[in-house]
Amino acid sequence: MINRSIFAKSLLVAGLLLATVGCSSSDSTSDLSGESEAAEETVAETATATDEVVEISVIIGQTSGSAVAYQATLGSKVQIKLLNPDADDEFHLHGYDLSATSTAGQETTIEFTADQLGSFDLESHVTGEWILTLVVEE
Repeated sequence: MINRSIFAKSLLVAGLLLATVGCSSSDSTSDLSGESEAAEETVAETATATDEVVEISVIIGQTSGSAVAYQATLGSKVQIKLLNPDADDEFHLHGYDLSATSTAGQETTIEFTADQLGSFDLESHVTGEWILTLVVEE
């Protein structure tokens, strides 16, 4: 999806450049270099927007539940730190099919790149409890 967004923006910039060339005189090469630089800056800004890191910290039974939701931007790095103070646990992030196990009182982390749009539930496979929902948007 990120590549599609960058591609669409590149096509838009290319169209604008062609329109500028078609409407200008033969002495417009200096104007075109400014347009190209602007296009490169737009693409660079789009790429760096995905350098975001989303850190989520959850204590089972205290800051967890089906009503708990977190947001992440498409392409961001996500770190979900999970702690069950009372029992061993196994966690599963639906849609990404990522799992982690933990020992009672010890934190475990699920790390990944948010490369899919949508809502994704994190569940305990031991208790069946919904821990949180991760919403990934553009």
